[in-house]
This record gives sequence, C-alpha cells and structure tokens, in this order.
Amino acid sequence: MSRKFAFLFGVHCHQPAGNFRSVFEKAFADSYRPFLKAMLRHPGVKFTAHYSGPLLEDMQNRERGCWDDLKELIGRGQAELLGGGFYEPILTVIPEEDRQGQLRMMSDFLAEHFGSRPRGVWLTERVWEPSLAKTLAAAGAEYTLVDESHFRAAGVADLHARYLTEEEGFSLSLFPIDKALRYLIPFRTVEETAGRLAEIAARDGLAVLGDDGEKFGLWPGTKRLVYEDGWLERFLDFLERERIPTLTFSEALDSRPAAGRAYLPPASYEEMMDWALEPEAAERFEALKRRVRTEDLRFLRGGSFREFFLKYPESDHLRARMFSVSRRIRAGGPPEALPDLYKAQGNDPYWHGVFGGLYLPHLRESAYAHLLRAEAFLAPGAAWRKEDLDWDGADELVWQDGKFGLFLKPSAGGSLVEIDHAGSFRNLTDVLTRRRESYHSAKPGPGEAGLSIHELSKTLPPEFERYLRCDPSRRRSWVDRFLGPETSWTNFRDRDFEDFGDFSEAAYEAEVQGPLVRLGRRARVRTGEREVGLSLEKTVLPGERGVRFATSVVNDGPGEAPLVFAQEWNFYQIPGELRIDGERIFLCGGRLSLIVRPKPEIWTFPLETLSQSEEGFDIIHQGYGLLTVWRLQMEAGGRFEAEAVLGESLEDPALRRDPPSGPRASGG
Repeated sequence: MSRKFAFLFGVHCHQPAGNFRSVFEKAFADSYRPFLKAMLRHPGVKFTAHYSGPLLEDMQNRERGCWDDLKELIGRGQAELLGGGFYEPILTVIPEEDRQGQLRMMSDFLAEHFGSRPRGVWLTERVWEPSLAKTLAAAGAEYTLVDESHFRAAGVADLHARYLTEEEGFSLSLFPIDKALRYLIPFRTVEETAGRLAEIAARDGLAVLGDDGEKFGLWPGTKRLVYEDGWLERFLDFLERERIPTLTFSEALDSRPAAGRAYLPPASYEEMMDWALEPEAAERFEALKRRVRTEDLRFLRGGSFREFFLKYPESDHLRARMFSVSRRIRAGGPPEALPDLYKAQGNDPYWHGVFGGLYLPHLRESAYAHLLRAEAFLAPGAAWRKEDLDWDGADELVWQDGKFGLFLKPSAGGSLVEIDHAGSFRNLTDVLTRRRESYHSAKPGPGEAGLSIHELSKTLPPEFERYLRCDPSRRRSWVDRFLGPETSWTNFRDRDFEDFGDFSEAAYEAEVQGPLVRLGRRARVRTGEREVGLSLEKTVLPGERGVRFATSVVNDGPGEAPLVFAQEWNFYQIPGELRIDGERIFLCGGRLSLIVRPKPEIWTFPLETLSQSEEGFDIIHQGYGLLTVWRLQMEAGGRFEAEAVLGESLEDPALRRDPPSGPRASGG
C-alpha cells in the first residue's frame, strides 16, 4: 500500500427545518443511530461527519444516545465534524452577511458542545462558485469537499489529490469526491468497492467519499441492505482486516501535500446540474452527451443552481422575500430575528430533483412561516412601500401592517403574488404552478431495491396523465379574466380555455393614495364577432377589519356587450381548511373569510402535482384554484362593480359546529 494513499470516509446528514417529526424519528432509527453504533464497533476506521443544524438541535434535545455516541467517537479521535451553514443554506444564493452568520453559528455550536471549531465545511449540495473561496476562508475554514465533476470541468486530470484555490488571495483546500465511490457505496458488493480502492491506491491517490448519510438506512431498500444484510459491517471489517489507511480530512490536510492550484467554474454534482434544466433542454443535453467522446465530456455541463430561480417562479419569489427580510433586519432589526431568517434560508424548498424539495408544501410553508416570524420583530408598516422585489425592473407594492401582508404586482395584471396572514405566520397564496418535468416522460418499469436513488427505475402511478395538466404562467391571485360563455369549470381546471382579454398578464397603471392603491387599464376584449373597449379599475384598501379588494368594469364601446368576467384566486389550503358558502369563502378552517359581492358563481378545484421523490412518484395536494364568475350584459357606458373583503371570521358559528371536510363549488 502506498504511503500517500488513504481512504477519506465522509458522510453528510441533513433533515430540513419544518420537516415532519415522524421523518426525523425514522431517520434516526433507520440510519443515523445504527451507523454511529457500527462505527463504535470499528475503532480502526476513521471518518468525517457533517450534521446540519436541525439534526444537531434534534440530537441534543431528543436523541441523547446519538449525541453521546458522537461525542465518544470524537473524543477517541475516530471522528471529525464538519462545519457549514447551520440551517443548510446554499451559500452562494444568500447574502454574504448571512453566509458568515450561518457559518459562525455552526462553528460556535460545535466548539461549545464538541470541544473544537471545525477546520472544514460541508458545502450544501456541493454548489460551488469561485467567490466561496473568500467566503469560507474568511469564516476560518481551511477546506471543503466538491465533486470530481467540478474538477473535470476545470481540466484537472488527477482527481485523487488535494488542491488549493483562492479568491482575492484567500486560500482554501479542495478535496474531489470520487463519483465511482458514490455509486458503489453501499449499492454494490464490498468486493467491487475494494477494487475501486485498489485502483486509487495504485495511483498513489486519495480515495474520497463525501455523500448523504441517509444512504446508510433511509433511502429505499438500504435499511435491509446496509444493516439487515450486513453490508456496512462487512465493509468496516474489510477496512480493518486489510489495514486500509483511513484518515479524517484534517489529518489528510496535515499529512498529504497539495497537488497544485485549481480554479473551478460554478458547478454542483452532475445530477443537480441536470435537474436545473428545463425539460426540453435536459432532453437535448442528454442526447448531446451520448454523441460526445468520454474524454470531451469535460466541455459539457448542464445548468447552474441559479437556473432553478428561472425554472420555478415560486422558488425565485421565496428567495426574493428572503433577501428583502435580510436587508430589513440588517438595516436595523434586532438580532433575535436572525435565527428565523436563517431557518428560512435552508436549501430544500428552493429546488427540486430526485428529492421533493420545492414540491413539498410543508417545507415551503415552514420557510414562509420563519420569514414572517422574523418580520414580526420589525416594526409594522403604516404605508405601502415600493420595492423591486424580484429584480425584474418593475416595482412591486408591499403592505405589511402586522395583520395582513400584501404583495401587489402592477406589471403582471395588477395581481397579488403573495397574501400573508401575520397572525398564523402563513402565506395564504403559496401554491405551486403545475408544470411539465423531465421525469413525466419516464417509461414505467420495476424498481430495483439496493440501487442508488439516481439509478432506481420508478413506475408512474395509474392514470398519471390526469396530473400532467400544465399552467401556462405562474399562479397568482386577484387575476382578471374575460371568458367565453361556453367556458366551464373543467376548462378552468384543465387550463383549457381562452382568455378573450389580455388583462391577466399586462401591466396596470398604479397610483398610491395613502393606504389606498388604484390600479387601472384600458384595453379591448373580444366578445362574439367583435371587440369592445373596456376600462378596468381595481382598488385595494387595507383597514382595521381586513382588506377590501374592489373592481370596476366599464363598457367604453358604443353598443351592448355580453361578457363573462372572472377573477382568479389561488390559495394554499389543505383539505378541510377551505369551505364555500354562497358568496363567502372560508379559509384556514374558518379563521378567515373572503366575502365576494355581488354573489358570483364560484368554481374551485384542488391543485395537484405529480412529482418524483426518493421513494418513487408522489401525488401532492398544493392548494386550491378558485374562480369567481359573473355573466354580464353590459350596455354602452355601463358599469359593473364587485368587491372581495378578506378578514377574520372567528365568530362564524357554523364552522365551529360543523368542521368543513372540503370545498363546495357552485356554478360547476
């Protein structure tokens, strides 16, 4: 065995803030606890571990056995802990001050409870941008782990050595993670893994594994494979029996010289860069890779992590809200607001791949709840503020009075992109746009337990086509539409209808008059064989008892016009929370109501998505789409007026007596 060769065994364990209690319990029972017990039985195998902040807090408060086992492993020099952003943010997409705050929070925690500050950091989802060298070094980090694909893209030939990089003279060591080991451990035989280690040893290299700890028991089929069938025990026996040298990363840093300097492009692991692509681009990219020689693949890369913000407007909006809250806290908010801000920066609801992520409404709900809790530390506003929240060059109008938060987008149909109820720390409109994903074209096939989640063949559920309805644009609320008289609620559900105006997406003129906002637009709408000119004005007025949304439509044409005028709303409500009674739409189990006058037809349906996860395919309830509809015969110069009032409705006795089981729709 060469003197340079060593096996660096790194595991990364994470559960997001806001995940279900049952998931935490299962993760500890099936993965984290038995893994630590196995390592205690094999003192000759050194390893490096990373536990995200939510897991450390849970371990400290509920899993004291794991906490004590980890302390013992560290105390006898067998294990080293990695730092990182405490609540597992993608560091490159949060403000620099928050990067430093999250890294410092983790370093302080590990120093206080485990006796030393970490020398290395786990890079969330291995998302790398060159500026991180300065960020991490300034935070006291000496090294991090990234995938071999990062190095291939930089033209580095030797992928089994430590390298140095720098930014503005701030130096950082980088360890390339071996992709073959990621796919071998624990999914192939110990003998196959031994063969890979022998190949690396023959080159005098470092064999680096840095991958999810959940693959040791929590991923599909791995509890049986790793523990019941004894894979991990056999692997650890092999390492000790064959005297395979194992080092912590800090030991390798101190004893193995750097092979040189490398400048890595923005990258993540290969699967992540594929997931960031739109389906059409992903298909073309896969076809291109099949035509290119292996030695030329370094010139091909998929997307970058930031493309998720273009692919998913809901992710983009969440990030924009996070930046806004961070700026306001840094401008004078109390430090007590920072923990909630940091929790809202956890990476999971900002992207989607083989993991549910953005598609999981409880993770989005948790992120918004923490943002609203952080904002509760700030003084509520008594006026509208202009803010280009999403960096598109057009100002949004924001109202936050401690009761409701309104995020109005005049440039997109004068619509609402967010409605918050501060009392329940909830974004009421946090729904997900239904869209095509690459895996919707997957061919049904049997799963194969024991393979990596990146290799498993997944079977689409029966009648999956019904869940593949796609929305042409982001789902917003208070959206103005003009429909044909034959349009039905099923057309609305399926997005199979024509809008005879362009009010839903076009820009409205906006004027702020104290607490009142006026929005207006004039345009032509097709009705029958002709077009008619219409003026549409909307006003929103927050008050002590709620928020009043008023709408006025005027026929500017010379003759009568038959019109079907509708306003679309989208609410994040789980089944049982939304109920319709006449012109009243009850939300949050009756705590809130939206009263619409004059009484409209109300069409509603559940928003459901088909997404993939570690287990297979999930049908997920994302909320409800809702349309208020009025059929009008407007004379020349005629005016139609409607209003919707959102407010508290705790006094409603019917809801207290008969809890709702789901929505009831009229007109459909």
